[in-house]
Amino acid sequence: MLNTPKIAAFLLASFASPLLLAAQPNINEMQGCQGVIDFVEHKVDGAADLYDDQDLATVKKGLVAYDQFIQKTVVSPGLLAFNNGDQGKADAMQKQVDAYKASLVNNLNSRYPGSKLVTDYAVAVNDCAKKAVPQGDDLEALKQSLETLVKLAQQG
Repeated sequence: MLNTPKIAAFLLASFASPLLLAAQPNINEMQGCQGVIDFVEHKVDGAADLYDDQDLATVKKGLVAYDQFIQKTVVSPGLLAFNNGDQGKADAMQKQVDAYKASLVNNLNSRYPGSKLVTDYAVAVNDCAKKAVPQGDDLEALKQSLETLVKLAQQG
């Protein structure tokens, strides 16, 4: 069995790197990350009978905050810039992004059909966080979310 504190420390160590803060996140990668987050949120919602409600709420809170951070700071402004400020075109592209995310969620559901949470989910979200690091309360919520997700995954 994996050691929860060591895994959580390993996963979260990347948040402290100043080099990561300097990197500009790629909109394509971040829409993929939103798909991963949507998938993990779906898994958390479907695991209510397996895990403590408060733990699941902690995981969900961090995921929602991180998803909103990505949308607000990377995806929405990126789509708008790509379309030279044309909000209508940006909105149309957002629909394409949403369809892509839904496709990604379906693919991940095929790969991970069970209801139990696994550490792969925390690793995938953490990999995203290495590319776009939230700040303040959003960062703290994400850290707690990942720590709790690892803890739940190790419960089996």
